[in-house]
Amino acid sequence: MSKRASAIAVAAGLGMFLAATSAQACKGPHVQFSDDFREVDQTWGTEQDGDAVTVEDGKVKFKADPDAGYAVLYGGALFDDADICVTVQMPNNFKQGDMIEAGPLFWAEDHSNYYYFELDPNGKVALERKVKGKWVTVLGWRQVPNAKTGAGAKNVLRVTTSGNTITVYVNDEKIASVKGQQPDGGGQIGLRADSERDKRDTWKFSNLKVTDVAP
Repeated sequence: MSKRASAIAVAAGLGMFLAATSAQACKGPHVQFSDDFREVDQTWGTEQDGDAVTVEDGKVKFKADPDAGYAVLYGGALFDDADICVTVQMPNNFKQGDMIEAGPLFWAEDHSNYYYFELDPNGKVALERKVKGKWVTVLGWRQVPNAKTGAGAKNVLRVTTSGNTITVYVNDEKIASVKGQQPDGGGQIGLRADSERDKRDTWKFSNLKVTDVAP
């Protein structure tokens, strides 16, 4: 699946503080970061106009332009070895499920260099890397048997990084482990969602959490 040009436009800030409702998929005993998307935090590099990204009822909603994607990065910390998890809710209305995807970003250096663990509405996942603005496939698209599919379905995506090893999970089921290239000193985390060619699709994220790696 080809990736469209990435854009960044945010209408509301994202909140940061530890919450009891944080995703339970992360296994590390120490929480490094948690966001329940209720408080304003400009560390996400947000803007104050447009409707590409909004916060509502503990969820952050991404509404990319047609044939485009939106990505935000958290600028408040760098993460090296970490357990990252977030709940991803699929659009309520879409036409071509194989043309859109969403998920967490990690090991980001900037908006032209990051890793993207993505899920589409048909229950397929892939891991891609953006290098100097160009896409490289790390793990090709594959069907996940336990993924919840269809309009409004919710899945917990999890990424564990240890050294140069990346392990990805869907709903606590391990999908694969691959080798990657961790930035010196660690990288930023973020979120991204893409829309179909002829319409704006609305994805929702909730319960973002980062812990250390479980022993």
